[in-house]
Amino acid sequence: MEFKDTFAQYLNRVTRLKEQLDDLTEEATKNALIMPFFSMLGYDVFNTDEFMPEFVCDVGTKKGEKVDYALLKDGEPVILIEAKRAGMKLQKQQQSQLYRYFTVNRCRLAVLTNGITYQIFSDINVPNIMDDEPFLSFNLLEDDPAIYMSAVKQFSKEQFDIKNILSKAIFQKYEKVVIKTLQQDLLSPSDEIVKYFLLRPEIKTGNRITSQMIEKHREITKKAMQKVFGAVINNNALSQNTENLSINAKNDVTKIETSSQQEIIQPTLSPIEQIKATLTEYQLQDEDNPNFFRLHVYNSSGKKLGIVKILKPDMNIQFKIPGNPTMYEINSVEEIKSYL
Repeated sequence: MEFKDTFAQYLNRVTRLKEQLDDLTEEATKNALIMPFFSMLGYDVFNTDEFMPEFVCDVGTKKGEKVDYALLKDGEPVILIEAKRAGMKLQKQQQSQLYRYFTVNRCRLAVLTNGITYQIFSDINVPNIMDDEPFLSFNLLEDDPAIYMSAVKQFSKEQFDIKNILSKAIFQKYEKVVIKTLQQDLLSPSDEIVKYFLLRPEIKTGNRITSQMIEKHREITKKAMQKVFGAVINNNALSQNTENLSINAKNDVTKIETSSQQEIIQPTLSPIEQIKATLTEYQLQDEDNPNFFRLHVYNSSGKKLGIVKILKPDMNIQFKIPGNPTMYEINSVEEIKSYL
């Protein structure tokens, strides 16, 4: 049986349990969701030479500290797995616990999961220090399997290759940095990028680039970059009344008319920032996946009210209510609030 078929069978099993998820204890989550997940990946979860429960991770003077599971290869841990109950949202607090375990082992991969959401970390930034952000994150009930299934497959026993996994993780992180840097530079070009253009041989500025020169050329650099990207950014959009913000479900730009009646394209805040700026009365937890953004919305008591998902390729925005499989197409912030 091909992996996609095995994976589809597992997803069907998880889907049948969705109405019971909030009632599952941590132990029940392990037995019903997490162990079957790794079994689906080809591991013998009942062989302690391969899948060790309660793996000891002594931290400093604390003895007997244990992570829920460790995948072993040749007697050494290659992946640490920290499990939480299905109804618990994964937050920094749980990450810090896994962070402590990670630093006292030589493995380079760690998984934080509640059986539905999986967050996978490594030590890309500093060796043997777990990164603050996961390089891979997915939700079995909310995300399109076509987006993350190939990434999951690389963790299967048959294909597991730590060098290949980390190589891909580095490129994923690089992509995120490029996107974030470009977004920031479109609003306010950094000293580095202004200096880069001033040092081009076509620009006769002399050998020394001063801070005054950089500041003098910052605005024209911004305008030139925005022309290349086919957009003019209105900085006032960052402070305008968020109640008036609208989201185009297929594109994150709005159209305005100038005094000369010439139409230009004007990006506002990104869709995820518009939503976060508007839903200030709710508790929000966001995830940044290479293929999509996801925003979990909770009330003041910590009850999950819904999930906003924005697909990066086309900026399509969707909303899902817990327990309801329907993904609603969203066109405005106000429409999201109507579901809450």
